[in-house]
Amino acid sequence: MTGKGKTPNTGKRATSFDVAKAAGVSRSLVSAVINGTPGIGVGPETRAKVLKAIKDLNYQVDAQARAMKTGLSRCVAAFGDMKNPLFLQVLEGMQKACAERGYHVLISGQSEDEQDRLDMLDLYRQRRIDGIVTLDDTDYESAAWIARVRESGVPYVSVEGYAGTEGVASVLADYRDSIREALDYLGGTADRYPVYLEAYEDRPERNWAERDRIAAYEAWCSARGWTPVVHRFHVHDEAWLGLYLEETAAAGRGLPPILINWSVGAVPLYRAAWKRGIRIGDELVLMAGDNTRRSNAYLSPSLASVEIPYAEMGEEAVRLLLEPSQGERGSKRWLRASIRPGDSVPKG
Repeated sequence: MTGKGKTPNTGKRATSFDVAKAAGVSRSLVSAVINGTPGIGVGPETRAKVLKAIKDLNYQVDAQARAMKTGLSRCVAAFGDMKNPLFLQVLEGMQKACAERGYHVLISGQSEDEQDRLDMLDLYRQRRIDGIVTLDDTDYESAAWIARVRESGVPYVSVEGYAGTEGVASVLADYRDSIREALDYLGGTADRYPVYLEAYEDRPERNWAERDRIAAYEAWCSARGWTPVVHRFHVHDEAWLGLYLEETAAAGRGLPPILINWSVGAVPLYRAAWKRGIRIGDELVLMAGDNTRRSNAYLSPSLASVEIPYAEMGEEAVRLLLEPSQGERGSKRWLRASIRPGDSVPKG
């Protein structure tokens, strides 16, 4: 084990021996903390002592030498679109889980060129990363990419992708359960029960997440003997939303509660309601089934929503990547969402 840094008062570079002496442990235990050596248990207090000694002595591990010795870089690649705020949430969780295990996160930005993904395989062959986590679109299932992953042998986990592909490790949100919880939160009666508005953006085809949401809504209504009411619209089609509000209000029965699939789709709905003098949270009860941009608190009134746990999904992806003993390689992990209250759904 080699390292850089200088011991106090001597000006000499600190070594693992210096760290072991300062922490009152053996050098093998220091190595176990730094390298995560399997089979050597290290208690939390001992680990804290070693980490404190490393910090106090400014001990720095020579990553290249360690990789040659252990075959590990102690670094995980995170791949996703840097313009996507959801990717930043995944990174937040990955960073937390990696820090707990003495790992670092290497961020690989996504572009239109599929070569970006292939470049990460070269990093693995060069021992510069120990695995890859990607944040994918929910409909992403590239057989060509998985073939290259398997050929290289790199540990790999997709967040949100490959829901329908067996043998590929994925961390996924339980969208069925999240919609059931949202509908229970909204409530309703036989005369006024939630209508489901489904916004779409680039492609009108439904991916697995949207299919799960719709299925959950239909099952929830059917269990109560109510007829599901689903409307689809382009996420920027404010004109359609305005017409829907006008026609529904003109029917004379009042506006039903609305569950909209994405929070971004609620923004034009807010505008359409405001232009027509419809008060959200009063005349119109509204909730989003997915707070895609964490924008609910910035709307007025605040938007009640389902919070998809992207940070926790990043954490779980790292655990699945680095701790295969938790489950077989290629398993699926489904995480539950939570309700984020807002003034658009009055309670109490």
